Amino acid sequence: DVLKNPDFFNEAAEAVKNGTFGYIELFAIPDSFNETQSLIAPAIKGLPVVIHAPHSCFGLDTGNPELETSNQKKLEDSRRFADLLNAEIIILHAGAGAGEACLSETIRQFRNIGDSRIAVENLPLICSSTHVRLHGNTPAEIQRIITETGCKFCLDFSHAVCAANSTNADVWQTLNAFAALNPSMYHLCDGNINSTDDEHLHYGEGNYNLKRLLTEYVEPNALVTMETGHEIPQNITRRLEIFAKSVKKLLQKKIRRFIFRLILSL
Repeated sequence: DVLKNPDFFNEAAEAVKNGTFGYIELFAIPDSFNETQSLIAPAIKGLPVVIHAPHSCFGLDTGNPELETSNQKKLEDSRRFADLLNAEIIILHAGAGAGEACLSETIRQFRNIGDSRIAVENLPLICSSTHVRLHGNTPAEIQRIITETGCKFCLDFSHAVCAANSTNADVWQTLNAFAALNPSMYHLCDGNINSTDDEHLHYGEGNYNLKRLLTEYVEPNALVTMETGHEIPQNITRRLEIFAKSVKKLLQKKIRRFIFRLILSL
């Protein structure tokens, strides 16, 4: 939270300015623009920025037709931040609900948003908090959303692993199919390769084959957000220590050339 932790935010901005990281992914909480833009803009305007829109935890569900007006309102600040910071990507989770009607509703609402910066993010099969089926949990659903709306795609590796395990699909075949959809960017954390839970583990705490993920699925200089840790980070120095220690142990030298383009999700 930028207001609760301004020192960390400013340190993160400095880490991008000095080249330690490549960009900032900013999660835009609904109704936060007016309160925070005067703090955010001076620190990161002119730096590479990706915006992450609110998701189901904030009541945004594009699969529910009754929420369309609310969804549009909850997206307003994401679009305002993207305008202010010249962001070319706004990540948006697909909606929820079982059945063709709900998936078609997600597609309809994505199309009605009508913003070329939107990138759909693939999701696990089931939402851990609401226990409803999530859209975009298979390559076929993501391909359909992309084809019918023209949006971009953010490949979340952990979500893909969890969804594959939930449906007894082969993890690597699933990743191959997702990667074939030409992602515009990626989310990467560590986790249990056989689990259905997205744990957001720090690199080295799980058993994901990070070298394989990065060498086989990510192009050099791609946008890769470091989505490790559920806790609110208190200082960037500690986050960097954890990052460097685990990555240097696990990744080949040639991978470190672009792994440090990862940035903290604020």
